[in-house]
Amino acid sequence: MRIAKNLGEDMTTWFKVFTLFFVLLLSYGCVATGSQKINAAGRTAGIEAGKATQAEVSALLGFPAIVTYGEKGQETWNYYYVTEYPTATDFIPVVNGVVAGFQQNTKVLTLTFDRQGVARNLQRSEATGNPEVYPY
Repeated sequence: MRIAKNLGEDMTTWFKVFTLFFVLLLSYGCVATGSQKINAAGRTAGIEAGKATQAEVSALLGFPAIVTYGEKGQETWNYYYVTEYPTATDFIPVVNGVVAGFQQNTKVLTLTFDRQGVARNLQRSEATGNPEVYPY
């Protein structure tokens, strides 16, 4: 009777250790890049087209990842936040070569300012998927 109880305790301990190891392994592969500030909904909620200025946006979010210039003097600022994380199939040797692995979550904030530095157009978007299918 005592042997069966010890065996059950050993299996429970082994299962807990394996589960902890697997969770740590999955979380270890997460990678993020870009402006994490656009990830916080409260931070970008106050930015409105027709009201926000370049100075306010810059103070709130910092410098954009990409700036483009239009023919009429407008500036378009692009902010990105990309998180890439592994899926369970990434850790299975044969399967990871056949099945799409890493998943990606991309958030984009695009603001277009007029010559006076006031935001005239604001777009928010978010996409989740495989980076091979949806590259940022």
